[in-house]
Amino acid sequence: MTQLISKPAKSKSKRVLELDAIRALSCLNLLLFHFTWVYQEKYGYASPLGFTFPYGKYGVQLFFMLSGLVNAMTLLSKRNATDFIAARCIRILPSYWLIIAMNVLLFAFVPMYQTVPALDSTIANLTTMPMLFGFTNMEPVTWTLQIEMLFYAFLMALLVTGLLDKPLRTMLVAVTLCLICCTTFTWFKSTYPESIWIGTFRVAEDLFFMRNMPLFAMGILLNELRCKRGQPWALWTGIVASAIVFHAIDLRDHNPVATVLMFGLLTASAFGKVPILRWKPLVYISFISYSLYLLHNNLGSAFMRQLETWGCPPLLAFVLTTVFVIAIASAVTRWFEQPITRKLRQAWARAKTWRAEKTSQPLIASNRQSTSGQSN
Repeated sequence: MTQLISKPAKSKSKRVLELDAIRALSCLNLLLFHFTWVYQEKYGYASPLGFTFPYGKYGVQLFFMLSGLVNAMTLLSKRNATDFIAARCIRILPSYWLIIAMNVLLFAFVPMYQTVPALDSTIANLTTMPMLFGFTNMEPVTWTLQIEMLFYAFLMALLVTGLLDKPLRTMLVAVTLCLICCTTFTWFKSTYPESIWIGTFRVAEDLFFMRNMPLFAMGILLNELRCKRGQPWALWTGIVASAIVFHAIDLRDHNPVATVLMFGLLTASAFGKVPILRWKPLVYISFISYSLYLLHNNLGSAFMRQLETWGCPPLLAFVLTTVFVIAIASAVTRWFEQPITRKLRQAWARAKTWRAEKTSQPLIASNRQSTSGQSN
């Protein structure tokens, strides 16, 4: 989800390699989770693997906090909602659509899936938000991408309305609303389990990503600390309050100690205080992390199952599959993601230049006519 950087950032306008490494760690966490715990639960290894890693939810939690930090950092530096959403779409959609096409083929031809997705389900998945339309994610890991896209829309709304200029107050209001709404929804669903309104409540929770909003808020407020805007004690109060709300409405039993440790790591990384995370392999994984995140689960599971049918021991199958998906992710990043992203960015820049020139032409003509009238 990031480009490879060869030197550590020296100013706040440049990348911080430790943050790239956090992204890599989140991705590797998911890979381990899916190739050990999830694969065993869904398909089952032919014989015991020897270990499991059931902590996938913490990789997601860490990534949402990171996303709040880096996207607030980006948007506040550009101050342009149109450029921000264009950059996000250019970065996200081409590779995502490629992976959806790959999954259609996997579902159609790989025996372990044997389910050709319906046209309406495929179209819903192309939006990155199938759950809002009542469909499941073709690639299960992309439920987080739906939340990311909704977060981008939320950030743009805050920028356009000016609320992003007062992030502490805005985030405290947002997490308070999340606490009130989620607590009310949970009570209503337990009290009236057959109510027709439960579906509406679920859509509202998903649309405003209420269960995860506090994590993004923590990242946004950390960016304010990093940029030395506002009173540190007030920002820390907002961060702690957001963490408390997250655990108060959490449905997945995240450990508060893990939250403290992960946010501590993120904070130290944001200030460039964890040089060990500049380790080149981690930076490289960050470079390919978006492709690796998108394609590792379904494709990797199919590859691992094939290795097992050939008699490969589970541990060796796990290692070979990990190497395989990293190699595929590298190829997709270098030969598809980077070239198409570069071309689309160039096209967007040309379109902006053309629009600017077109807008300025009537003004130039008007000035010329005015000058001509005066001379006459």
